[in-house]
Amino acid sequence: MRNLFFIAIIFLCSGLLWAQKQSTAIIPSDVVIMNYLNGAKAYASLYTGKAEAPYNVPYTNHPYFETADYIQGTLCYNHVVYKDVLMRWDLFRDEITVKHPDHLNSILLNNEKFNYAILNGSVIIKSAADRKTKERFVVLLHNGAFPVVKIHNIGILEEQSGRVVRRYFSIQPLYAIHSDGMLYAVKNKNAILKLFPDRKKELNEYARLHKLNFSKQTGQSIIALVDYYENIMSQ
Repeated sequence: MRNLFFIAIIFLCSGLLWAQKQSTAIIPSDVVIMNYLNGAKAYASLYTGKAEAPYNVPYTNHPYFETADYIQGTLCYNHVVYKDVLMRWDLFRDEITVKHPDHLNSILLNNEKFNYAILNGSVIIKSAADRKTKERFVVLLHNGAFPVVKIHNIGILEEQSGRVVRRYFSIQPLYAIHSDGMLYAVKNKNAILKLFPDRKKELNEYARLHKLNFSKQTGQSIIALVDYYENIMSQ
């Protein structure tokens, strides 16, 4: 319940969005998120557009976020908040689709109209681009002066045994920190210290005292250290 309240405060009050033409996180003053909608007519606008393309080649696993099933979530689309929307996030194609509750249609969302989604308790946003990648969907883990996001690196691998070819999706989590209009991939304490060299001593001491484990608890440790740095700077 506390997490849901936190999410509501972030998005409904501040209207956090990520810039499309600038690689930076912004809180636009001119964006007003409309109230939750319940009318069928309003929801109908979600279910018009390009249909999701099927995968024609069989794979031994799926490329979707957490589950291949469509699950209900909250969607902010074109600055309007919709409740109980059936959604699915294709990590490989980097597409989010919605499914009509009474039909089989699966419709691709327009990326330009997408603001954020809450799916299985995770907040999905559009990231800023880094030096090598374009804007993409990511999971927002920490929303502060230096947002922390989780990126899914996904590829296709093949294994052949005789005439049988086994294809599967390889999904690897990657964490990144947003700083100075860029995304910086981080996987350990040293990567964070390079971003924040002005407080290297304090961050090292904090990580030692709190026994942060970047190998087994990577995401939690990164968030803890970034949050501590933000607290130091705010003082």
